[in-house]
Amino acid sequence: MGEFGPRRWGVALFCLVFAACSVNGGEGSHDGGGSGGSTGGPTDGPPIVLDAGVVQPGSVRMVVPAYWDPDDQWQRIIADAPTVGMIIFNPDNGPGTATKQAYTAAIAQAQAAGIIVLGYVSTQYGARAEGDIDADVNGYYSLYSPSGIYFAEGPTADTCDTLQDEYTRLATLARSHDSRAYVAIGTRFCPTFITFSDLMVEFAETYSMYQSYVSPSWMPAGSPGRFIHFVSEVPDANASQVLSRAIDLGAGWVFTTDGTAPNPWGALPSYFDQEVTALRKLQ
Repeated sequence: MGEFGPRRWGVALFCLVFAACSVNGGEGSHDGGGSGGSTGGPTDGPPIVLDAGVVQPGSVRMVVPAYWDPDDQWQRIIADAPTVGMIIFNPDNGPGTATKQAYTAAIAQAQAAGIIVLGYVSTQYGARAEGDIDADVNGYYSLYSPSGIYFAEGPTADTCDTLQDEYTRLATLARSHDSRAYVAIGTRFCPTFITFSDLMVEFAETYSMYQSYVSPSWMPAGSPGRFIHFVSEVPDANASQVLSRAIDLGAGWVFTTDGTAPNPWGALPSYFDQEVTALRKLQ
């Protein structure tokens, strides 16, 4: 899930002592990409039953961080559109340096099915050089035809103001390639960022961290399509509770998996079919 820098070790120690927060502020690393992960397949596990109150039809859909090379699992994801409405892809912890034809074909197929396909770009909580981030954005549009960009590992509580100009430039760069580009940013600390992004990944961490997670007070009501929750290391027996909680907290894009570190997003969850079935009932 990414290594801790000196500042994050300090935050981690505080959280360990007081059991009060996530070291990533809820939006963790999505490092991974390329081949790897288990095969992921249907199971005979229990059905997922959602209990999140009254939900407007079509307001909740699945987003899949598919950080492995396209294969039959991708075909399963695409076949489940429109319940699956978004895929995030990550060929090589970014776009890599050469086009992989398997991605070109899969992206086109997904987009034809109405699925939004975003390229993953790490920003390392503002520590990564802006020029390197720019190179990744440009690389995605040079090598592939994404629907937009996911700027992962965004600002923390103390860097929203100082990094806003940079992230505004990054969003503008993505849209310079495609005026309709979707821009997602991984942070739950920066309310003003919603004014220049389409999506905010509020949470991308483990099941244990999710137990104490609280949505930010500034989160506007009635806008589930603007917020994403990814939760990893979720046993099948707890998937119903996690998905229900995500929806209840106002996320309109959700994904839960039993995948574990170092790349929990490296394959579909063992209960993928049950997860799709549960969310399809909300369409």
